[in-house]
Amino acid sequence: MKITKDFTRKDGVRTVTVQLAENEKLMAFKEDSYYRLGGQLDDVVGGYYITESDPVMWCSIEQKWVEA
Repeated sequence: MKITKDFTRKDGVRTVTVQLAENEKLMAFKEDSYYRLGGQLDDVVGGYYITESDPVMWCSIEQKWVEA
C-alpha cells in the first residue's frame, strides 16, 4: 500500500488516496467498535486490537510467527 494523498479538513474529516497491490485489501476500523474475526476463529475483538496489530509471517525455520 502506498499513500498518495492525505488531507485533513478543519473539522477533522480525513481524505486519503492510496494505491493497493493486486493482492491487498483496504479496511477501516473504529477503535471503539467490535469486530468478529472470520474463518474458524469466530472471536470478537475491539477495533483497537486490530489497529494496533503488526504484520507477521510464518518462519518455517524457527517454527514461529515473526515480524514481516
